[in-house]
Order: sequence, then C-alpha cells, then structure tokens
Amino acid sequence: MIIEPHLALRPEIAAVFTPLGGFIGATLTIAAVYLLGRYHGDIDSKTLLLSGVIVGSFFSAMILLLITMLPSSSTRGVVYWLMGDLSTPMPPILGWVLRTGFFAGFALIYLTASDLNLLLAGEKEAMHLGVDVKKVQLVVYLAASALTGLAVSVSGSIGYVGLIVPHLMRMIFGTDYRMLLPASAFGGAIAVVIADTMARTVAAPSELGVGAVTAIVGAPLFIYLLRRRLA
Repeated sequence: MIIEPHLALRPEIAAVFTPLGGFIGATLTIAAVYLLGRYHGDIDSKTLLLSGVIVGSFFSAMILLLITMLPSSSTRGVVYWLMGDLSTPMPPILGWVLRTGFFAGFALIYLTASDLNLLLAGEKEAMHLGVDVKKVQLVVYLAASALTGLAVSVSGSIGYVGLIVPHLMRMIFGTDYRMLLPASAFGGAIAVVIADTMARTVAAPSELGVGAVTAIVGAPLFIYLLRRRLA
C-alpha cells in the first residue's frame, strides 16, 4: 500500500496538523508507558524505564512501517524531520500555544523543586520529612513528558540534549533543583541553537539534521560523563 502524493496536506495545513498529530502520539505514548510502568500502583523507575524502551521500540517499528508506505518523493522529508528539523515556519497561533504549554509545564516542575531536593536523600527520608512522594513523581513525570512531547512535535527527534545538558549544569551549579531546573532549560536552548547553527553551516549549502549533530557530539560526551561518574 502506497500513500498517493495528492493525499498529502498543503504546507500551511501540515504546519498545524503535523505538530498536533505528534503531540497526540506523544500523549498516547506517555499514557502507555505510565500504565505499563506502574508496579503495585506506584511508579517504579526501573519498570518505567523498561516500559519506555518497549513502547519506544514498538512505535519506532510503526514509523518504519509508515515510511515504507509513503511515495519516494515524501520519504526524504519524513526522515529529515525525524532527524530533527527547525527550519519549518511556525504559525503564530501554534507558537502561542507552545509557549503557554512550555511555561505551564516548567512552572509545575519548578514548584516541586524543594521536594526534589529532599528526594535526593531517598524516598523514605523524603516521606518522613513530609513529601508526598507519589504526587511529586506523578507531577514531574507528566509535566516532563508533556514538555518533551511539545518539543518533539515541532522539531522532530533531537537526542542527547536532555541527557547531556542537565549533567553539565549539575557539575557547574550543583544539585539544588531551584537553580538546576532553569539552568538546564536555558542550557538546553543554547545547545540546540549551537547544534542548529552547526547543522546549517558545516556542510553548506546542504543542511544536516539537528538530531544527527547532537548525537555525533553528545554520544562521546555522554560516554565520558558516564565513565567519569563510575571512576
């Protein structure tokens, strides 16, 4: 089965429905991982991680299946978007919705900063100090997942930013989440801008995928940070 070219959406319509469809898919993924990752009614980090890998593998297979159904003229655009693409113009209404969603999600996480600091001592210790551990875990999981879904829905997959930048910010600013959260947000934005600049200039006039640049730079750096932590 091949999707005919004339069934493709017009650019101005695709500019709205592509992010919308991406966020709906992210929401379904968040729900699936949460339901599969619960253990005796609680969020277990190991089970949640395994559930994320399983669900991610399933949807990756579905994406590959859909790509094989596309005409060859559309395949490159889809693959390029999946590698991370910041060149698509954004309608003003979509920009307003995204900004509102980002600020709301960040505010929810920042409100838990003090509780997250107490959780550094361990869940039992934090619970004895009055932290509602289950509530904090749920709020952070949902807000962080929603923020990720919003970002990926408009930019495609830009990996390693969420892995590398918080580790670097922790090394610079310490473990206080009241400082670490905004530092990671600004640091991540700066990292993406630098990666996008490199993607546009390194192989000019051709343009690389932003996700490819962050992966090439981020993977060795992440291995270094991991080895440094284990040493």
